[in-house]
Amino acid sequence: MPKKKTQSGARRQPSKRGRKIRSSKGKLDDMRKKTPPPSVHPWRVCPYGEHWVRTHPLHVPPSHTFPEGHTTTRHEHCAHNPSRKDQFYPDEIREIAKQHFSDLKSRPCPLPLGYGDRGSKYDDLIAGWVQYWNEVLKPDVPLDSNLVKALIATESSFDPNKIIRQPGWRR
Repeated sequence: MPKKKTQSGARRQPSKRGRKIRSSKGKLDDMRKKTPPPSVHPWRVCPYGEHWVRTHPLHVPPSHTFPEGHTTTRHEHCAHNPSRKDQFYPDEIREIAKQHFSDLKSRPCPLPLGYGDRGSKYDDLIAGWVQYWNEVLKPDVPLDSNLVKALIATESSFDPNKIIRQPGWRR
């Protein structure tokens, strides 16, 4: 099969669909374009494909310096997700809430809805996550924090340990 000339004048093999070809610079080019990772919300602690890990003890195996091994402190950091996808882990969820939710203005109705102290205990979390998901998903009709608070009140009575036992529901 004859070789074709490229625009730069270099000769190359005719390309086939999905086949890697050599460019005139000698590097391998992939026929499929790779898309950059999507941007993440500004509240996220770590970049796309990573998650937040809080400070924790780390056991160091034995070495010449420390023949019996030792334990040190591993400070908070971003770690790669095993799947390389964007995932939320509990440490990052808590960190986002701690950093951003206390000073939000759009809170749900401050009434306890007949549940005493529990009725307003989660207002910061409700306001924060409603705002977060409205900004991430950009729905035509944004989610209302009062609706979410009413849903939580009817489903769990603001009890984080309540188990829903209805057909078709899983915890």
